[in-house]
Amino acid sequence: MIYLDLKLVLVESEYQINLGYIARTAKNFGISEIRLVNPKCNYLGKQAIRFSKHARELLETAKVYQSLSDAIKDSEFAIGTTAIWHKAEEAKSNIYSLSSFQKNFRSLNKASIIIGRDGTGLTKEELGLCDASIYIPANKDYQTLNISHAVSIILYELTKGKFDDSLLSMKYADAKDIDSVDYLFHNFLKENKHIRNKAKVESVFKHILKRSYPTKEEINTLKSAFTKKKKQK
Repeated sequence: MIYLDLKLVLVESEYQINLGYIARTAKNFGISEIRLVNPKCNYLGKQAIRFSKHARELLETAKVYQSLSDAIKDSEFAIGTTAIWHKAEEAKSNIYSLSSFQKNFRSLNKASIIIGRDGTGLTKEELGLCDASIYIPANKDYQTLNISHAVSIILYELTKGKFDDSLLSMKYADAKDIDSVDYLFHNFLKENKHIRNKAKVESVFKHILKRSYPTKEEINTLKSAFTKKKKQK
């Protein structure tokens, strides 16, 4: 599931440092708009700007609203967040773990993610304004995450597949690379008289090679070990 258009709505943010970190995370995952509902700290303060790093423009262009209902009025789908899932149930809002939410809402393209207060999160009434709510399953002895950490996890999961990782995938060997080193190893075995069960050795080598998910550089290193040097004339 890929969300093409996500907005981040922060309700009554209390700490500049969290605002800065959230802005930074938002830019990491392609969020272009932050909305602030009745912020309790200076969202353009020194700490907020300092910890936002290269995402300060998200704070500088943030829109401020007096109520959550106004902030999500134009949202196609509002996603509430909570560390206490039964609070959402009491608010008559459908509650999902982050993973189950992804499975049930695969075709959703536009949404607003509502993040509550640093200390107390969203109220039951605010969760009731949302179309659905999500939570991140964590240690039952301490389930509440810092909101900037929670935002990082949520945005990472909801934007999976949105960003190109093809350059990284090019680093790793493909089937053709695997076959080339396997061919050289096969010839190496044929010429080695000390190995009795050559078929078994070759089979084990293949399995290990495929399971290891080698890089192209590693494959080339193996190929150099099994390549027979040409005799000089």
